[in-house]
Amino acid sequence: MDDSSDDEQMFMDLQTLHVPTPLIHSTKLSVKLDSNIYFKMENIQPSGSVKMRGIGNFCYKAVETRGTDIQLVCGSGVNTVLAVAYCARQLKISAIVVVPKATHPSICEAIRLEGSQLILFGESWIAADSHARKLVKRNCVYVPSSDHDDIWQGHSSIVYELKAQLQDNPPAAIICPVGGGGLLNGVITGLQEVDWKEVPVIAVETHGSNAFQASVVAGKLVTLQKITTIASSLASETVCAKSLELSLIHPVVPFAVSDAMAADAVRQFAEDNKVLVEPACGAVLSLCYTQIIRDILPSLEPGSDVIVLITGGSDITLSQLDEYRKKYHKPPVIVKSGSEVFLKMDDKLSHVRDIDTNDPMGISRKIAATK
Repeated sequence: MDDSSDDEQMFMDLQTLHVPTPLIHSTKLSVKLDSNIYFKMENIQPSGSVKMRGIGNFCYKAVETRGTDIQLVCGSGVNTVLAVAYCARQLKISAIVVVPKATHPSICEAIRLEGSQLILFGESWIAADSHARKLVKRNCVYVPSSDHDDIWQGHSSIVYELKAQLQDNPPAAIICPVGGGGLLNGVITGLQEVDWKEVPVIAVETHGSNAFQASVVAGKLVTLQKITTIASSLASETVCAKSLELSLIHPVVPFAVSDAMAADAVRQFAEDNKVLVEPACGAVLSLCYTQIIRDILPSLEPGSDVIVLITGGSDITLSQLDEYRKKYHKPPVIVKSGSEVFLKMDDKLSHVRDIDTNDPMGISRKIAATK
């Protein structure tokens, strides 16, 4: 077989970097919420998260445009670097991956197994990403986490799959976590393209990482001064400008939940489905486990379909799950909707004032003191 045939075969393989994922009906949550709750299981992507769709498309386009004589460079979060390392091996190109010094050994081992050059640098992902950018040379391609058309295009594929799996019947809503905004942009773009323009997207963050929600409320991009959340996949100081733009043309409901709610949902999901997912997934799942989704969508009917994006399970360990069990069992339900903060007790939402929503344990003490 000549070189041209080899190249043609490689590009055929490139298109299968991400895999189609199952849509699983949750009997327990469907009965609890009196509607059809479905899990879109993106945690089974080859790299362990939905990032495979966006990053896979980005890397494919880079090779398609520049050939295989390039080197990928990335330092943008656990799920992003894992996706980059996987793509580099599949595409037979080299990659430099930068991660913080305290990154869990299992993540470092996974990156090395894919054949990427691993660099431990700094105390945070911001520092790691900054260092990665400095390593970009003439033959290098810097891989962003979220802010690129090719990434959004890759993520939009999830909607095309949902359209086929739901037999062209639009769901009542899609619950989607938001970090840098790449997945959100892809989901909205996909919904617009398949003419599901009225399907609302519930865009979920945690209280300590709600850059998108703050931007929607302010009507302009907001950069968080400090990020405080256990959901590291959502830990972005700001979101893509495109996310704010798309929120003006598509029904999007920004919502933020406490770390405690996210952690407790991780625990409940593990017990119900025997699957371990990270806190970013817990954040979206918490809307169902606490039944908050019914407050967001009061018109839900028994035949309504709600899609919950289960985006990843790489950034979680059994020891962390055990810690969550002990620290966050049955936490209070504290949520942010727009600029308002609410407490849910006795199946009713009430305004909450003078509460530090970055401190779930502090919230518990303050609530207890008012009873």
